[in-house]
Amino acid sequence: MSALEPSLLCEVLMLRMALKLMWLVLGGVRVLWCLAPQTGYIHPDEFFQSPEVMAGDILNLKTFRTWEFNTSYPSRSVLFPLVTTGFSFTILKVLQNSGIFGSILNSYSLLVFPRLCLTCLSFILDYSVYHLACLWGANPRNALTLLSGSHVMLVFYTRTFSNGIEADLFALLLLLVAMDIKQASVVPHPGKKERKNNKHLIGIVLVSGFFNRPTFISYALVPMLLWLSRDQKGTFQFSLRRIVKSFFDLLSSVIATSFLFIVTDTLYFGSLLSERLLKDGNTMYTLFVNISQCLVLTPVNLILYNLDQKSLIAHGSHPWFTHLTVNGFLLFGGLHLSAVVTGVKTMVSKFACKASCQMSHEDNLEKKLPAQLPATTQITEYLLLVYFIPIIILSVFSHQEPRYISPLIVPLVILSAPKCEMLRWKVVIVLFNVLGSVLFGCLHQGGLIPCLSYLEKTLHSKNPLANQSEHSLVFYHTYMPPRYLLNVKSDQEFTRIIDLGGSGVSVLNNTVNGLLDNFSSEHIGTNQEMNIYIIAPGTVQGDINNCGFQWKTVASFFPHLTMEDPPDISSLLSEDGFNQLSLYIFKVHIRSKKSET
Repeated sequence: MSALEPSLLCEVLMLRMALKLMWLVLGGVRVLWCLAPQTGYIHPDEFFQSPEVMAGDILNLKTFRTWEFNTSYPSRSVLFPLVTTGFSFTILKVLQNSGIFGSILNSYSLLVFPRLCLTCLSFILDYSVYHLACLWGANPRNALTLLSGSHVMLVFYTRTFSNGIEADLFALLLLLVAMDIKQASVVPHPGKKERKNNKHLIGIVLVSGFFNRPTFISYALVPMLLWLSRDQKGTFQFSLRRIVKSFFDLLSSVIATSFLFIVTDTLYFGSLLSERLLKDGNTMYTLFVNISQCLVLTPVNLILYNLDQKSLIAHGSHPWFTHLTVNGFLLFGGLHLSAVVTGVKTMVSKFACKASCQMSHEDNLEKKLPAQLPATTQITEYLLLVYFIPIIILSVFSHQEPRYISPLIVPLVILSAPKCEMLRWKVVIVLFNVLGSVLFGCLHQGGLIPCLSYLEKTLHSKNPLANQSEHSLVFYHTYMPPRYLLNVKSDQEFTRIIDLGGSGVSVLNNTVNGLLDNFSSEHIGTNQEMNIYIIAPGTVQGDINNCGFQWKTVASFFPHLTMEDPPDISSLLSEDGFNQLSLYIFKVHIRSKKSET
């Protein structure tokens, strides 16, 4: 047996080195694919909840502000966009003004700089998962490999989604709570100074998560209930008195962090410096009342908006079980199935244990209590609660998108780390994440970003005639185009962007004909040219053929998969398959005055 120990030890060391190398490679892929860049377009919120707004504020570009950033009813805190995308654009602006790298402001830098910032922040997840796995007795390298190889990490968390920041804060909260519980359970040495807990950091993370996305409450519920209810030995002992006492320990950091977010939002949306506050003759009481009325509470506004059922229906309504039965599998695949199976087995064993306890003698009852279960069993149950409680809470709301539960990858990879030892699991996990990365990172609306880059170069052409022309860009059956990627200044009047979304062909026909009529009436006797471009997927090219104007194809971008207008399976297998998976730029033919006479 002793002869086998060196070879076994060698195999373990080689496995650890292989997993460490795997994580390094996947971490490099994460950064390089961000710089490539990824062309897939997952959801408009990626652009319109951060870079689109900051590009208008910092770079003075022509942008479109969505309802969340309406000054009359602001519903998104601006602090995180300022410190992430805003910081990235500030660096870009400084580099552009310095002229060190020439003209660096273009569609590529505008896209990649904010993404690179969020990609760097995503390594907070790696740090947290590694230390959580060590604290909870899981294999940290398996957990890191599952995390870094997930398409959620490679695609979703390298984008400018607020969900990525939510995941970072959720991971930090789990880690801070776990560190405090672990510290309390260890008996301190007599001569060693007792280490302080992380109560102030926990308060900061809690408030930051709430202002970033109010859904953070659902993620924080289980770990905070454990932290607030812990006794001096770190054991869970539910007591309302203990919860209240522990909450007061957080109060100073909660108030200070809330003050920072509220003041930042109030200043940004212009309420704190309104005329009625600066009016002479205000008493202290009147000034205090006016200030309290002008304060901007963005998460409260967002909660009130989402409590209105009509608002949720406007964004799309889904069955209550969508997160559990669809989104979980879409994001996590077999890991979600494994968690469901583990959860069912745990519930069955709990009920069986309870039934056996009731039948047994009262003297043996204490031996069967959950507090006497092995530590690994307690951690598994805790992870299951951390994973499923947010899904249950978020399922109450009718609008359910996959990315809403993406932060749950943190407890899931730790829960699943022991199960990935089998070869069949590894093969399934790799294939699933490759398919997910290709779908969301390349295929889904994948032609729109390259199309905007092409149009940006066209609009900034050195051709004098092109600079003097009026350009109308009509987007038809595409996701909302992020205007800032066109790199057009806000005071530039010769570029018009019209987003028709999923409108009918009659709307497209009327819009283009209206542009033609306006140009004919407004520019009689002038030499100014007008270019009308229609950007549409190949699946709706038949609609454009039925319109009453002439056009020609200028450019096409492959691949482009639109699930709102999916291609026919029969068409994909034919010669028309390439056209069905492409996004096109069509240029409308405008007859000159000479040709009319």
